[in-house]
Amino acid sequence: MKIVLSVVGLFASAAIAAAVPEGQGWYLRRADEMDQEDLPIVDLEVTDDRHEGVTFYGTAQSIYEQIKELDPEAFANVTETSLDSLTARALEERQGSFNCGWGNLVGNWVTQCSEGLNYLRNLGTRWCGVNAAPACARVSCSHNCGMFLCNKLGHHLQVHCQDIATDIEDIAVNCQSQVFARTRGARDFASHFIGLSQVSC
Repeated sequence: MKIVLSVVGLFASAAIAAAVPEGQGWYLRRADEMDQEDLPIVDLEVTDDRHEGVTFYGTAQSIYEQIKELDPEAFANVTETSLDSLTARALEERQGSFNCGWGNLVGNWVTQCSEGLNYLRNLGTRWCGVNAAPACARVSCSHNCGMFLCNKLGHHLQVHCQDIATDIEDIAVNCQSQVFARTRGARDFASHFIGLSQVSC
């Protein structure tokens, strides 16, 4: 009887991990990603007041490229954030508690996450959103540094893209271990949370 229940449980967990097709903007998730609040992973959606009626889908990097292709001058005045400024940055006074046990440890967040953070900063005050709810949008996955915007509401959620970068940096600094700048965690708000985790992309 125990063997039968184990087999049924195995098939049920496999079905949950691969329940929704990619064509609808959902992704297959590996079993080791299921502990991340057990929420489906969906496309990040970005809107820009300068491109009224247009919604961009993907990660911060792919959306940056889409906007740049549509409007080559869109990012003419942006500069990359230096690695030194990421580690030296003081924690800003924002609401939101930290959960330093969420996700998998990122080996060296300064080198792994800087590219994704730069794309988010470059997107600036454009709106990063999650349409499905509750669900998580994988915002970035550069160098296996997974950044997530997770919607806890029953409707569409939007935050400024640059605020996600700020929250990721705050998580990294607040939850950093003493060994090689390893970190992970989440910052929890009433409507959403921001997550930082090592992932395989």
